[in-house]
Amino acid sequence: MKKHWKWIIPVLAVVVGVILFGYLKFFTWNPERQVLAMVNDRKITVAQFDRELRKIPAPFQEVFREEPRQYLDQVITKEVVLQEAKRLGVKADPEARGEDIDLSIMQNLVKKEVLDKIQVDPKEVAEVYKQHKDQMGKKSLAEATPMIEEAIRELKGKEKVEEYLASLRNKAKIDINESRLKDLTALPPPTNTNEEFQQAIKSGKPLLVDFGANSCMPCRQLRPILKEIEKELAEKARILIIDVYEYKDLAREYRVQLIPTLIFFDKTGKEMYRHVGAWDKDSIVEKLKEAGAA
Repeated sequence: MKKHWKWIIPVLAVVVGVILFGYLKFFTWNPERQVLAMVNDRKITVAQFDRELRKIPAPFQEVFREEPRQYLDQVITKEVVLQEAKRLGVKADPEARGEDIDLSIMQNLVKKEVLDKIQVDPKEVAEVYKQHKDQMGKKSLAEATPMIEEAIRELKGKEKVEEYLASLRNKAKIDINESRLKDLTALPPPTNTNEEFQQAIKSGKPLLVDFGANSCMPCRQLRPILKEIEKELAEKARILIIDVYEYKDLAREYRVQLIPTLIFFDKTGKEMYRHVGAWDKDSIVEKLKEAGAA
């Protein structure tokens, strides 16, 4: 019997290990079963959240992966609205297909519960007409009324929709798994330091500094372009990315008011050109060559 135990125990250990691994794989580690948030009695799983996130184009997707709570709030709001629509029996338009079905349902709910209930007082129309009469050309109050009513309705509608969505969320029971949300948070791409900037500006090479921020979408759209240029001109120029929120003194020193701001320095460290906003690769390369990266 003792001889049998010598091989039975290892076999049992292997069997238990396989069972445990299978359980973890299909239950604990399975994104389809990992609950990220509960909205009333409905689950939002890690897999569902990831599917929603993948619908977003870059660089928005990358930014939301770094700050997933922002997008999770949108997913939760969508779930709250769809639940309310189901409760009230609101349907999608007959022609809606695929992913447009949910959008159609939400639009129809908002229209039914908010937009269709907005009233425009003739006194409001008259007041707007009086204030902006000079911009109406030669239109009379009667002629301008439809346009003014639509503008007032649109303005009121935006406010009322925001209030309506907030009220739905306040009534809903929402529970977020903070630990799991933290695990999903991706690290933002690295940026350069003030010390690296000081070294680069004295390096004797042309320098391009992108003064921006990771949360700035146009800045993020520039990053792949700058990476390509950095690789192509590795021996001829330096390219740095400075976060203006982290290095406020540096941004103030170089009078950066809007981001992204691209500042080009020549080999002596003298500023020779700057561009505000996104820019194409060819233009950036041309300016670097003018700065001496030939």
